[in-house]
Amino acid sequence: MSEEEKVAIVACAGIDKALGSVTRACAFKIMEKSEPEDSVLVSIPPLVIDATPHSEWIKKYPAITIDGCAERCATKIAVKKGGRIRGRVFIPQSIQKHGLKPKSSAEIGPEGEKLAEKIAEETVLLINKILGK
Repeated sequence: MSEEEKVAIVACAGIDKALGSVTRACAFKIMEKSEPEDSVLVSIPPLVIDATPHSEWIKKYPAITIDGCAERCATKIAVKKGGRIRGRVFIPQSIQKHGLKPKSSAEIGPEGEKLAEKIAEETVLLINKILGK
């Protein structure tokens, strides 16, 4: 697989919010579940300050954003920095879909972990679809 055939994963950085903690857990689980050559994890803080390689990845690869709240910061920042959004995950919708709720921002608990796992599995399928697998 060539270097151009990857998907950038851009996850919310909501440090003080339970749903932000779920987005981070999702992002790490996606990286564990997807093939290493299929995706890159774009971090919001380096992206905001145009630090490489994050600022390059967002322009080079199609992106999937994972937003934890209605502000949708991950999507807004990715678009502002030149990202081509090919998929979006909105954690509140996933909570409704799966009936699972995280415990807190410090500890998402078993339901939060299960939610992150389910979202990661769905996102890996989306990565494969984007890459034509």
